[in-house]
Amino acid sequence: MAECDWAILSDYAFLDVSRKMCLIGVFDRIYATAVPTALHQSSIAMKMLGNPGENVSFRIEIIRPTGGQLASVQGSVLVLDSSSADVQLNIAGLALPDYGAYSVNVYVGNELSRVTTFVVSQPPPQTNPQG
Repeated sequence: MAECDWAILSDYAFLDVSRKMCLIGVFDRIYATAVPTALHQSSIAMKMLGNPGENVSFRIEIIRPTGGQLASVQGSVLVLDSSSADVQLNIAGLALPDYGAYSVNVYVGNELSRVTTFVVSQPPPQTNPQG
């Protein structure tokens, strides 16, 4: 059975000319002075493991801190001879209506395979270095 080995949130993810996954701006916290707000550009990068030649169906759900589903996307990827497949999804304009911990749930088939979280919080207070 295929599985999601890892899932990482970043500002931008892409495959380079050598088919290596490149991540810019990896994060697990977003500072917002007020909510609702929006995450204008972000990416989810994942590595799927499975049998060579296997077509892996996946679904990603982003869940609000209050428990409601914020977004969902599904797709499929063909596992390569290396027994893995890299997946990257770019997201534009993700609404963030609440402070708190959001979860990014990755399902392979109908099974929950990986959970990644990020927190939306107010920025920390700035300190004056001159006292």
